[in-house]
Amino acid sequence: MAGYEFYLNRAMTQGPQPDIHSGASGYFSTPQSGLDPHIFDGDHIKPDVRDHILGVLNTYLDAHYQGVRTWCAAWLAGSGISFQWAGDRGNGDLDVLFGIDFPKFYEMNPTYQGISETEFSDLLNHDLKNNLWPRTAQTDYHGQTYEVTYYLNPGTTSQSIAAIHPYAAYNLTRNGWDIRPPALPEHPRSLYAKEWWDAVDAEKAHAGVLVDRYTKLRSMLASARPDSSTHKNLITSQRIVVQQAKSLFDDIHLGRRVAFAPGGRGYGDYYNFRWQAHKEAGTVQALSTLATADVEARKAEETDTYGAPLDDAATALAKAALWNTPYRRS
Repeated sequence: MAGYEFYLNRAMTQGPQPDIHSGASGYFSTPQSGLDPHIFDGDHIKPDVRDHILGVLNTYLDAHYQGVRTWCAAWLAGSGISFQWAGDRGNGDLDVLFGIDFPKFYEMNPTYQGISETEFSDLLNHDLKNNLWPRTAQTDYHGQTYEVTYYLNPGTTSQSIAAIHPYAAYNLTRNGWDIRPPALPEHPRSLYAKEWWDAVDAEKAHAGVLVDRYTKLRSMLASARPDSSTHKNLITSQRIVVQQAKSLFDDIHLGRRVAFAPGGRGYGDYYNFRWQAHKEAGTVQALSTLATADVEARKAEETDTYGAPLDDAATALAKAALWNTPYRRS
């Protein structure tokens, strides 16, 4: 039975190699005079775009739950609906956030009454990411391709999205702006303190060291004799570097949640600035490549050991909570 290090080496050999120079983010780009014309007619979303986005969401939820239109509301949010839509954001993305009136949801779907709002959000988002996102990753709207993602935030109800401090929010259900995108200076970089840039620069340097170390190890592995002590030591060193890279990636990525949690400052919060700055620099993409290899290696090892990948802790707890409801047991 092969172990984690075998699968990690295979994932890193077969997968893409980290490139810390290929970043993209529209966060610091010069704002345009109007909104994305592929999505908006002036100030309002194009009817066919709205119908498609809501149709995909409602069709997906209808297949799993009852009474969707009585307890669910959806918004477009983020830089894709701001005046910075034309900036280099990599794959053009559209973030669809939706909220739930949980008392109404539980009434219409009593099977879920034994599961908390947070547990249900974890369960549903895991399902969306694995089963819906791949189908909406290349969505064409009027000649422009978008990566459309759907996400349930526990802090969002069907009545308001304000709790997560979005940069901009277009209410798809009501068909109007709840939070209009702000007017920005021509050079948005000037909005952020030098101390913030210095902190990001230090993390970029650390990420560069990890990527350089990984690249050297790969070169040394290519010339080492398999099953030799040198080869085994290099594999161990590779594992350590990859796990250090994943730890830094998770800290930058998951830290962004602070910006949109209660007490955060939303789009202009340091933790979102940090994420966007690392996206622009290519740090996120390089670290993500290594982090993904770690995840794939663990899944392969778990499949080899247990016959299938194990759920993450949040999803496992959510499934356990659902399983323990009286409706599920009956």
